[in-house]
Amino acid sequence: MTRLRRWFSDLSIEHKLRVIATCAVLSVLLPIVGFTLTYEYFAVRRAAMQEIQEEANIIRDNSAAALAFGDINGATEVLDTLRSLSNIAYAVLMLPDGSIFAQYTRNGATIPRALPQGQPDQATMTSEGILVLRSVHLKSQAVGWLVVESRLDELYERMRLYALFIALNTLVALSLAYALGRYLIACITRPLSRLVRLTHNVANQKDYTLREVVESRDEIGDLSQAFNSMLSNIHERDVRLNHLAYRDNVTGLTNRHYFKERAEQAVGNALHNGSLCCLMFIDLDRFKAVNDTLGHEVGDELLHVVAQRLSGLLRNNDVVCRIGGDEFAVILENVKSIDNVKAMAQKMVHALAQAVRLQGHDICIGASIGISACPDDTNTVTELLRCADVAMYQAKGLGRGQFFVYDKTIEKYADGSTDDV
Repeated sequence: MTRLRRWFSDLSIEHKLRVIATCAVLSVLLPIVGFTLTYEYFAVRRAAMQEIQEEANIIRDNSAAALAFGDINGATEVLDTLRSLSNIAYAVLMLPDGSIFAQYTRNGATIPRALPQGQPDQATMTSEGILVLRSVHLKSQAVGWLVVESRLDELYERMRLYALFIALNTLVALSLAYALGRYLIACITRPLSRLVRLTHNVANQKDYTLREVVESRDEIGDLSQAFNSMLSNIHERDVRLNHLAYRDNVTGLTNRHYFKERAEQAVGNALHNGSLCCLMFIDLDRFKAVNDTLGHEVGDELLHVVAQRLSGLLRNNDVVCRIGGDEFAVILENVKSIDNVKAMAQKMVHALAQAVRLQGHDICIGASIGISACPDDTNTVTELLRCADVAMYQAKGLGRGQFFVYDKTIEKYADGSTDDV
């Protein structure tokens, strides 16, 4: 300590000011950088954990009927919806006896020989990624287990790039601070204080649209601009993640994540206002045959056409989502009568039965529609979707190109075994 004091006392005033400026900036930036990196890591990891659990819950709900009725094709189609998520390594549906019923793997991922089951629903971090275990029930009866593992490669790569970006900005800030003279010390204090307050506001409010006012073109102005650029990059990343989380890239419709949140809101409004809310579960007929015969590019174009036709038949406040490979869901709020929903379903069946000209091919598919209502049939989103799914299978049983309104009396006849042809 004595040598350090002697060394400092022997410095010129200019160098002393530079040392003071450098130490001042370090004392501010290091906590900012440490907090930001730590917060970013846990925020991204928490988002990844939440995303895989939501995906597992959706797969669990959508595969319950397939497991219960031995519909391997249906279960495989449900698992295949995970192809849009590059971080999913594998997903396995198991029967109660532990045998594998259906599975999905990405890029040759290896499924462990000993898969967990018989444990409470859980999500755990492993050396490989995130492992999610869900028990699958149909009408309170256990019909199997779902195991999903998600890799964290994207998380680690994002954190490496983010740390590099922060490190570069920190080096720039330190370089500028070291170049300041005695006059600039006073100028540093005010903008750095504002930056600290801005950091606390960003941390407390989680609002990355906040910005520091750049009052000068000197080094402090550059520092403020660099911090604003960092916030701008974080904000743009959040916007992109939000878009990926709630938008289906093939059809342009909202996806299953948005559907779940919007359906929860619609059911809550119906129960609170005493109004009628309906859900339409739409499954395309013969889509798999088109996809297998003409290729995924034509299949994607066909899904886009279907999305446009469905959107054109809805009211302004109605919502249509793509929730699976060839499955769509429509949320109807403030429905006056179930007859109005039937009329709309008939229009949808007619519209989707019309031929489509794609890449020189005239394609005819059609759709089967199941309808359920809240609170008439149920008062939860999970049951509302299940009822609509059961009704849809009944519609397929009528010969496809039909719609069916859920009735509790059909439960014992529902077999859910109709294949898509």
